[in-house]
Amino acid sequence: MIWCIGLASFFLLCTSLATAHEPVLLDARRATPGLLLEIIELPATITSATARYRLRVSRLPRDVVFGVWAKDFGHSFHEVATGFRMDASGAMVSSELDVAGWVWRWWHWLVSSRPRRLDEMALEPGTYYPRGAFWEVALASVDLTRTAFAKVIPRPITARDGPCTVSLDLVSRRGDRFVASGAGFAPDEDVVTELWYAGRMIKKSQRVSAEGQLPPDVISHGASGNDHSAY
Repeated sequence: MIWCIGLASFFLLCTSLATAHEPVLLDARRATPGLLLEIIELPATITSATARYRLRVSRLPRDVVFGVWAKDFGHSFHEVATGFRMDASGAMVSSELDVAGWVWRWWHWLVSSRPRRLDEMALEPGTYYPRGAFWEVALASVDLTRTAFAKVIPRPITARDGPCTVSLDLVSRRGDRFVASGAGFAPDEDVVTELWYAGRMIKKSQRVSAEGQLPPDVISHGASGNDHSAY
């Protein structure tokens, strides 16, 4: 079985967001045990060609105020909405009147009444978000002692043949390094991967795990001139 995945050229246009404070370095590896944050994809609409998401939370403490933070690929977390507290019905609501002005390019509230419910707002990472790149969201208490994290790839790079899938996750802002992984293969099967770019071919043999997963592998490609494609 031969797999062939095209890697598109990435032109990562990184615009700096004006902020009065230094970015806060939230770390998903230090998430508070027990808190749960999920990103739920919303159905596509005629008016929006980009992926849209809704947040779902559980196991949050009462009487603790939380803020919503977002992290674009290659950037640090920045707070985009705040003042959320669990009400008597168990919903996370906010009575804050304003959020950062730049947020309105990506966030659209589904209701206009106050207070705002966390589960009634839609998130949009943007039309030109890099393919294969993670987009992360965090929920953090005001003092940053309680945190929950979730991430999603709005524009995944995947290939499928029957039960087998292969995906590429972008790990370089230049668009030339990816983590390749796969699932659905026959357990303990030998798999050969081949990477072509700039007239070169790199061949590697790997053993599928007992769970049918292809071990993650970092792949890089680069070329001189105008051709930055790889397969």
